[in-house]
Amino acid sequence: MDAREQEKTKSLDANMRVPVNSDSDLEWHSPLRAPFRITGLPWLEQDGVYRRLPVRPNHPLRPEVDRLANFTTGVQVRFRTDSPKLFVRVGLADKAVMYQMPATGQCGVDCYIGELGDQRYVNTARFDMAATEYESVLYDAFPRQMRDITLNLPLYQGVKELWIGVTAGSELKEFPDFPSTRKVLVYGTSITHGACASRPGMAYPNILSRSLPIEFVSFGFSGNAQGEPELAHLLAQVDDPALLILDYEANVPSMQRLRDSLPEFIGIYRERHPGVPILVVSQIRMAREAFDEGARNGREERKQIQRATVERLIEAGDANLHFFDGSDLLGADYQDCTADGIHPSDLGYSRIAKSLEPVLRELLAFEFLIQS
Repeated sequence: MDAREQEKTKSLDANMRVPVNSDSDLEWHSPLRAPFRITGLPWLEQDGVYRRLPVRPNHPLRPEVDRLANFTTGVQVRFRTDSPKLFVRVGLADKAVMYQMPATGQCGVDCYIGELGDQRYVNTARFDMAATEYESVLYDAFPRQMRDITLNLPLYQGVKELWIGVTAGSELKEFPDFPSTRKVLVYGTSITHGACASRPGMAYPNILSRSLPIEFVSFGFSGNAQGEPELAHLLAQVDDPALLILDYEANVPSMQRLRDSLPEFIGIYRERHPGVPILVVSQIRMAREAFDEGARNGREERKQIQRATVERLIEAGDANLHFFDGSDLLGADYQDCTADGIHPSDLGYSRIAKSLEPVLRELLAFEFLIQS
């Protein structure tokens, strides 16, 4: 469909148009300054940029991982305001380019209102898919009262600039603190990264962050989570971990690489965090497995490698290591839970989060962070 046909389609439904902001009664604020709180960026205070790994890591990164670290999946901006209007102004590193994922998930910002445990979706930014800069309204006619705001940043694009627009004279306050400074770290593939969620809030680490009152940090590296020792060293540098989730099976280039990388990764992390729970999650089912016995058997073999590794390390004395079989995370109708036969749809991500939540609650209970 060319640009003219796209415009014709938009003209049929006003709700599909990109609104033009004519509101001049706005004050713009950078979330890099108080009272805004940004989560999901452990090196933000050090580097001052929207990047999930350090700008100058002391362990070398493959170019692919280095680039993906600039994508803001799992990053959230939290604050309180009584503003009747809320806008965002975003400068992206590039435009939307993925065929199987909505532009709203790749490059959009979505908004939730409410306190921890009771956050409700409001809206997603609307913008020109061909643009690398946009300004969008998230709400514009609410009563003036204090609200807890959570913004989820783009899953598959870098953010160069971000500004929050509120009605002039509105109050801005800090979002209430989490019960603890500890964090849940999630290392994994494009599924951890958020492909193909329709909007940022539907990636499974972001869904879990609305249920569990603790900071989540997403180390999803689409197609490039290969269990490299360099990543184990970098993740070990994140202070105050409450839990590490390893969900990278689908990106390893071979069975032998999985056998070698998993105990090595865990061993490196254990050097600095000997008592932090580690949860190894095996891969979800792919749609083709219903017809492709080789694909099904390959996943089963990788699952057994991980299970056996975890059991062996537990027997060797690692009491805080756990395995979760991801085969049934999507449910019996798993074929209908993906956007492209591989990556979950919003339904798929919702099921993953719902299945993992009780496991995480149990593993985090000893920290007295989460009430059952």
